[in-house]
Parts: sequence; C-alpha cells; structure tokens
Amino acid sequence: MRPLLLLASGFLFLAAQNASAGVIKQDGVVFTSTYTGNVLTLEIDAANRSGGWLGASAIDALSLKTIGSFSGVSMSTPGAAPWALSSSELFAKGCGAAKASAGSTGMTRLCYTGPGIALADNMVFTFTFTGTPVLSAPHLKVHFIDAKGNKVGSLLSLDFPATPELIPAPVLTLPVKETAAANGTLPASPVLSNTASNVPEPQSLALLAAGFAMLGLTRRRNS
Repeated sequence: MRPLLLLASGFLFLAAQNASAGVIKQDGVVFTSTYTGNVLTLEIDAANRSGGWLGASAIDALSLKTIGSFSGVSMSTPGAAPWALSSSELFAKGCGAAKASAGSTGMTRLCYTGPGIALADNMVFTFTFTGTPVLSAPHLKVHFIDAKGNKVGSLLSLDFPATPELIPAPVLTLPVKETAAANGTLPASPVLSNTASNVPEPQSLALLAAGFAMLGLTRRRNS
C-alpha cells in the first residue's frame, strides 16, 4: 500500500511542478505568467504597490516580446477595456515603432494600449495566439500612470523565468483490492487460508498403511 501512496504523491508533485508559473515581483506588484497551448494568461496583483509605483493608479499599455513568431493575437482585458493592438515596442511614452525582426514572416512582438485600467489585485489579461508562438518566457513591459495620465515610476521591462506548459495532474487508479484496502474494508495483502487440503499427502497414506499392517499382525497373534 505504501509504494502506491508514494507513487501517487510523486505524480501529484510532478503535476504541481508542471503547473508552476513564471513570476516577476517589483515594487510590491506581482506579475504572473501562465500558458497552455497558444493561450497566455497574465495576472497582475497591484493592490500593495510601493516604491516608484506607489503613486500609480492605472496602467494604460503593456507589451510582450521574445514570444517567437505568430500570425495573429486577440486579448481580453479586465472590464473589457477597449485596448488597441500594434506590432510595436512599448517605450516610456507608449507604443512606438520597432525594428522588424530579420527573417521573420509574422509578428514577433505586440503592444496593447488604451484607456487606463485601475490598479487592483487579480487583474487578468488573456492572449490567444494563432501561429507558432513560444510562450514559456515572454519579455513583459508595463506602463504605469497616475490619475492625470502621466507616467509613474520606471517602465517595467523584464523577462519571465521559463515555465513548462501546463499539464493536467494524472489520475491514479488503484486496483479494486487496493482501493478497498485503502478504505479499510479489505486487507491490502492476500489472505492465506489455513484450511487443510481434501487430498491426503503421500506421507499420510504411508502412516495409515503401516497402522493397518500392525493391526493385522496383532489380530493374528491373538487368534
């Protein structure tokens, strides 16, 4: 039973490792990147911002690059804010022109901008790509602004640590007998029976024959 439990624990540990996310922490803001297939999810937790971003109240632009080549992308934003896409770079003044990647036949970066989205925890941006993006370690840029729309603090520009693709935890199915044992309704090990066999063994037959022979000799002496 114990090896099966250890095996199950190993599977769950592996699944937990595969489900790990890329995390960036700066000035009290936590950026978390996860992906599966061609869908990248970015969560920003900014309720406890500090340092250079303490006076920020919103973000109005973000950019991704080092994500391979892709032919198209769509994004959902918190509150369905109407942000516009461009295949450019994010700079201190917003999305601007960027040099095209040599030999690329598709998009290699993106920059979304629009009305400021108020800073809070659990701000989720979802990017759905077409083509063949590489989403394990994107480079993220985020533009913070104050209530008047002025840039606040430094422009975030960091790589997420490489993360594996999300893989569902495997379902471990125990044999019926082991499952019952785990529930305390059946011993995990086979039960050995102490019931004697119905067929006599050779040693028993020999002793029985010797007993009959002695009985015969005794009767002859008495007669």
